[in-house]
Parts: sequence; structure tokens; C-alpha cells
Amino acid sequence: MKTLVQVLTAILLSTITSTVFAQTIGIKAGYTLSDMLIKEDGEIMNEALNMRSGLHFGPTFEWGIGEGAGIETALLLTTKGIKMNESDSFEDIAYSINSKVNLWYLDIPVFGKLYTNVNDIKVYGMFGPYIGIGLNGKTKVEETNGTENFSEEWDIVWGANEDDDLKRLGLGLAVGGGIEVSSFVVEFTSHFGLNNISPQADDNVVARNRSFMFSLGYKFRK
Repeated sequence: MKTLVQVLTAILLSTITSTVFAQTIGIKAGYTLSDMLIKEDGEIMNEALNMRSGLHFGPTFEWGIGEGAGIETALLLTTKGIKMNESDSFEDIAYSINSKVNLWYLDIPVFGKLYTNVNDIKVYGMFGPYIGIGLNGKTKVEETNGTENFSEEWDIVWGANEDDDLKRLGLGLAVGGGIEVSSFVVEFTSHFGLNNISPQADDNVVARNRSFMFSLGYKFRK
């Protein structure tokens, strides 16, 4: 917790600095589709997993570094996680299990951007690393067994110990692009986790976040 407070304090200070010195400040929000790449003993275990719908929003800060190029960062509150749906029957009794892992992250990307102009529209591509900091999370399991229903919910325990659920810090790469018309932005980005966020590394379990973001934004010109 002490480390998290220090990280969030540093982020707050960098945000204040960015607000003062950024050439363009904006805001971004949109729809997120997320899941995880999960492996156990090298075998991909994603057959029963489905993508989870969510959202993202936050401020953006951009600096021009020459004609047709720039650097952008952001502080995005982002939902991530997975869904799992399983159903079967045994002796004519149907049962199903629906599980959801709902995670809130603070994502901090650093994108290099290249622009080109098409009439009055700016078209751009972007690529760069990001840091994801796990803030909160819950797991919910609903089970139906014949006519009986069961439901259970518990908080995600963040940490690197064997008994924890997920490591708090995620690192990854993102790639995307969009268009800018006047001060309005339409954008798509794909985010791929690079580090293993599963604490059960000794059991050969690997988990990496993946997400796809569809965003609308607005830039406040100075």
C-alpha cells in the first residue's frame, strides 16, 4: 500500500506538470473489450473465456516534436477482466457456471504519433508502451444446478505472494490510430500485456491482460 501511495503521488505530480507544459490538453472516453491470455504449463487455457465489455475515460496530454509528429500520454481509468460461461448436464440435471472478473486499472500510455493531412482531416497512427496499475477488482460467480441457484462475490487481492490473486503492476505495448476533425477525435487502440500478472508463476501459470479500446475525444486548444 505504501508503494501504491508513492506511485499515485508521483502520477499526480506528473499530471500537474503535464497540465502546465503540455501543448494540447484533451479528454478521452469510450468502450473497452478486454480479456486475458492465460497459459498453464505452456498450454493456452482460453477456450471457456469470453471478452468483457467495459469503459475507459481520462485526460490526455500531447506535445508536438516536429512537423507531423508528436508524443501523447494519458491517465485513463479503464475496466478490464474476463468472463467465463460453462454449461452441461448430468443425469438429466442441467447446470451452468458464470464467472466474471471485474478489474479497474489506471492506464498510463506513452504514444509516439505520426500525422498526415487528408483535406481538413488529420489521420494518425500511434505506438508505444503503457503502465497499468490495478486499483480495485471483484470476482463474481453464479452457479445454477437444476432449480437451485448460488451466487458468491469477493474482492481481488493484489500482490505478488502465492496466496494473492493478481499482481498490481502491468506493463505492455499498445498500437492504434485515428482521425482528428477540428478538435474532435475518433480512435481505436489495441493493448497487449507483456508481463505475467499471475502470482502463481511457480505453478507455471501465466496471465496477461489484453484490451481493445474504441474512443471519442476532444482537444482543448491553447
